[in-house]
Amino acid sequence: MTKIYSVEEIQKIEKKEFKRLKNSYILMKRAGTNCAKKIYKSKRNSNFIVLCGPGNNGGDGLVISQVLKKLNQNIVLYCLDHKAYKGDAKIAYNKNLLSKKKYEDLYIPKNSVIIDCLFGIGINKDLKGFYKKIIKKVNNSKQYIISIDIPSGINGNNGKIMGTAIKANFTYTLHAKKIGLTVNSGMKYSGKTSIIDIGIR
Repeated sequence: MTKIYSVEEIQKIEKKEFKRLKNSYILMKRAGTNCAKKIYKSKRNSNFIVLCGPGNNGGDGLVISQVLKKLNQNIVLYCLDHKAYKGDAKIAYNKNLLSKKKYEDLYIPKNSVIIDCLFGIGINKDLKGFYKKIIKKVNNSKQYIISIDIPSGINGNNGKIMGTAIKANFTYTLHAKKIGLTVNSGMKYSGKTSIIDIGIR
């Protein structure tokens, strides 16, 4: 049986891998690239809307959008201000040369595929205000949603909704399944799930 991991277990595995690689951004690049290839395979020639949050999940989205653009896909990228990004996510932000739109201007036309990279498994407090508005708009749009690692707003350990959450059609989870995808609301909100190999030994 395939092991399902807690957030802490996954973070431990990643830390070990960062040490081995001596460069944690390599892992983000690999994760984003492999997700983008999978998205391209299943949804090529869609109108993609990529939503990037402030953490490493947002960094994955910045890599995904760049790779999809190189594959000649139509991308609209929404990001926070550059000051919101730190560490590997900041590297991804600086390397991403696409035009970056502000969330105040979020517009979701019909026949879009939304790639949700707002929040990953590290979320530890309820989403309010600004993020609640974005998530409501995304869910109300009734467009096809792919969440990366876990739907934004779902707790990675207990599958509960942290204030509000994205209701995805598909979740591409990195390296292994997280407990939060298999219990409580996480089960329903993640839609179909597929594990993306990110090369962790």
